[in-house]
Amino acid sequence: MAKGMRVKLVYEVSQDPDTGVEVTRLTPPEVTCHRNYFYQKCFTNDGSKLLFAGEFDGNWNYYLLDIAAGEAVQLTEGTGDNTFGGFLSPDDKSLYYVKNERTLLEVNLETQVEREVYRVPADWVGYGTWVANSDCTKLVGIEISKDDWVPLNDWKIFHDFFHKGPHCRLLRVDLQTGESAVIHQEKNWLGHPIYRPFDDNTVAFCHEGPHDLVDARMWMVNEDGSNVRKVKEHAEGESCTHEFWVPNGSSLIYVSYLKGQQGRTIYSYNPETGVNAEVMQMPACSHLMSNFDGTLLVGDGSGTPVDVKDTGGYTIDNDPYLYAFDVAKKAYFRVARHDTSWATFANSRQVTHPHPSFTPDDSAILFSSDKDGKPALYIAKMPANPELISAK
Repeated sequence: MAKGMRVKLVYEVSQDPDTGVEVTRLTPPEVTCHRNYFYQKCFTNDGSKLLFAGEFDGNWNYYLLDIAAGEAVQLTEGTGDNTFGGFLSPDDKSLYYVKNERTLLEVNLETQVEREVYRVPADWVGYGTWVANSDCTKLVGIEISKDDWVPLNDWKIFHDFFHKGPHCRLLRVDLQTGESAVIHQEKNWLGHPIYRPFDDNTVAFCHEGPHDLVDARMWMVNEDGSNVRKVKEHAEGESCTHEFWVPNGSSLIYVSYLKGQQGRTIYSYNPETGVNAEVMQMPACSHLMSNFDGTLLVGDGSGTPVDVKDTGGYTIDNDPYLYAFDVAKKAYFRVARHDTSWATFANSRQVTHPHPSFTPDDSAILFSSDKDGKPALYIAKMPANPELISAK
């Protein structure tokens, strides 16, 4: 198959056995398909089309699904697509993604014509998820020295890579000219660079690695490289993970969990005051994402984290549910079962992760799961009258 080819999808609609909500599987369980990273734009503004990754021709490439028509058009071709980091532009005209850890490309959604925006220098490797500012005029990304780089295909390599102390740099790239500038660099594994929405001066990033070994997970830096600062000093036995900006830019939200405890805590960081505030307790969810203004959150129940060194100290029961959180009421409810395995599959640590997020109108939740076979995409409708559980 090639760019421009179309794939007809046959949806499977069912009712969740526990909550009764309607769940639609969009992609066939015999073909590996997954969504992009949970804070990257995947729906068009009106919610009618969805960006996803599929292996319909032997390669993991990007497709744009017309949801009503059940037809997806192939946007990219060949090997080497970073199918987690790609995103749609705010005007719904382009896809941006990195290919072969080397080239940042812009794809015209109508014509599938590609434009090379930026090329990673030969002695560096483009790593992870690259994230645009709100105007989509530039993005921030991470490059790792080629001498230090190894493909991070499983969790053992993930652990070993942390101890290497790889030379990493956080950079910004102009999406029109391709000009780049290094914002920050250090001999420390860096990841998750994210512009604060509607505030290009503030960039969040993380110290990556086993959560119980990193000095402090979350950091901020000004776009000019000044004022590098910690978001939070970890308490004894505390790990923090999966931070994201509320899409309106009001706060950075993240998950905190303590050694020996089943539950987790949602925290919010105010970038203006530097204050971390507890939002509410929650079940043992891994990823967390909000709607535009942060009034609703969605999380994916998980099991013992694999991205810690002391798995025995952090052992928890597996939780198969998607949860929604009402911030004002400090309460949550089950939406549907995701029942994913969380397994490493096809040399990917991420492809079976649910990575849930809301549809643009907050009426449903998009997630990935391998519960029916290979990883596939699902949409679960929000329950009309959910049974609220008070968060202590």
